[in-house]
Amino acid sequence: MKATLKRTIVKSLIYRLFVIMTTYIMLLVTGQNMADAIIPTIIINCLWTLSYFINERIWNKIDWGKI
Repeated sequence: MKATLKRTIVKSLIYRLFVIMTTYIMLLVTGQNMADAIIPTIIINCLWTLSYFINERIWNKIDWGKI
């Protein structure tokens, strides 16, 4: 069973929405104001989304652990 490209993209984006919210909240809690927290949140999560997508596509090609 292999995931489609579309599934991987949707899965990556949904996961990232949750992480974006938590990253932003953590930056606010640690004392940054809203304007200062948004730029690192966007940059970090764009990079992590790309990393997650690449990881998912690599694991999709590995048959180990699949039945």
